[in-house]
Amino acid sequence: MRVLYICADLGIPVLGSKGAATHVRNLIAALRRAGHKVVLTAPVLAKSHWEEPARPPSQMLTLPPGTATVNAVASLKESVARLGVTSSLPSEVRRLLYDQELFGKLLRRFKNDAPDVIYERGSIFATAGARLAGELSLPFLLELNAPLSLEQSTYRGGGLKDLAAQAEKWVLTRADAVLTVSAPLKDHAASLGVPVERIHVLPNGVDSALFSPGPARAATRARWGLGEGPLLGFVGGLRPWHGVELLPALLERLAPRYEKLQLVIVGDGPLKEALRLNLSERGLASRTVFTGAVPQEEVPPLLRELTAALAPYPRPEHDFYFSPLKIFEYMACGVAIVASSLGQIAEVVRDDETGLLCPPGDLEAFEAACDRLLSEPPLRCRLGEAAAREAMDRYTWDSNAARIGEIGAGLSDLFSRRT
Repeated sequence: MRVLYICADLGIPVLGSKGAATHVRNLIAALRRAGHKVVLTAPVLAKSHWEEPARPPSQMLTLPPGTATVNAVASLKESVARLGVTSSLPSEVRRLLYDQELFGKLLRRFKNDAPDVIYERGSIFATAGARLAGELSLPFLLELNAPLSLEQSTYRGGGLKDLAAQAEKWVLTRADAVLTVSAPLKDHAASLGVPVERIHVLPNGVDSALFSPGPARAATRARWGLGEGPLLGFVGGLRPWHGVELLPALLERLAPRYEKLQLVIVGDGPLKEALRLNLSERGLASRTVFTGAVPQEEVPPLLRELTAALAPYPRPEHDFYFSPLKIFEYMACGVAIVASSLGQIAEVVRDDETGLLCPPGDLEAFEAACDRLLSEPPLRCRLGEAAAREAMDRYTWDSNAARIGEIGAGLSDLFSRRT
C-alpha cells in the first residue's frame, strides 16, 4: 500500500526531538516494516539549524510556507508589535494560509501519481489532507491526538476559536477513518458527528527494538554525572500539564531517608528554569540532573538506570484525553512506574500489577508510592517485569501499523469497488 503521510503542523519539526516528532517517525518506520511505501510531507524538519536531525523514516517531501505566506505573517507581526499587544493571531493566520497553499502543492504533485491512501496527523486548521482525498477520490485516514480546538484555546491561546472548532469538525466528519489515541478522544470525535463505526482507538506505542529491558551500565551514569544511588526519573516536556511542578517537593520529602537519592529530568520546556530555581531553593540542586532534550535512542539507557519512573500528571479541567508516550516507554524498559490515576493511564497501568497509581496531584500518595519502590527491590522487579511484558504484547508501533494497514486496505477495496 502506498501511503501519503501528511504532518502539516508547523509546530512539529518532524526530524526533531519532540514527542510528537518521534511519534510520526516511529509509526512511519513501522508502516515500512509492514511492507508499505510511505512518503512523509511536512513543513519543518528541525527546530534549529544547530539541532542534529534524526534520520528520515521514509522518503520526504518538505513543503515549507511559501513567500506569500511568510510576507503576510511578517506584516501582521509588525502591526501587532506596533500596537504593543501580545496576540496569537499571526500564528493562527500562518496556519490558515499554509493550509491553503499546501493543498495546491500536494494536488500538483500527486494528481497524476496518487497514493493508495492519505493519512494525516490532525492539527489545528489543517484541512489539506481531507481536500486532497476528496479531489482524488482516495481514502482519508485522520489521526487525532487531541481535541484540536480545545487544546489550542486551553494551552496556547487563540483568537479564532470558532473558526478552529469548525475546521476540526469539518475535517473529522470527512474522514473515512478517525484513529484516536484514547477512548475520551473517540467520544470527542463522536460528539462532533463522526459515525462511531469510523472511529478506531489506537493508543501510542513503542519501538520494541529500541525500548526493552536491559542491564544498568556504569557508563550511562558516568556520562550524565549520576551517582551510584537510587534514581527517580521523569521523561517528557517540562510543561504545566505534565505535572513537573510536583517533583521538587517530592524529592525534598524523600531525600532525608535516602542519602544518595537523585532525580534525573530528561527533557526540556518552558518550566525548566523555574524547576531549577525551586530545586536550588530547597537545597536539592546537587541531587538533580537535567539532561535537556536527548535523541530518542539515548532515552532507553537512562530509563534502565531508574529506580522509579514518574508521570505525575495533574487533573485537568477537561477530560484527560492524552496517551502519554512516556508511560509506554517506561513500561517497555521494565521500569517500575509511579503515575497519576487518570484517563488512559489508569487503563494501561494496573495498580500494584504493572505500576503504582496515585490520585492526581497528591504529593503524599506519590511520596508513599516512591518510598515503597525505593525500599522494596522485589516489588520493583515484579512491577517492571509485568509492565515490560504488557508493553511488548499490546503497545507497539508495529501492532498499530498492522491495524492501520488493515483499515487502509479495507477502505481501498471499498473505494475501488465504487469506481
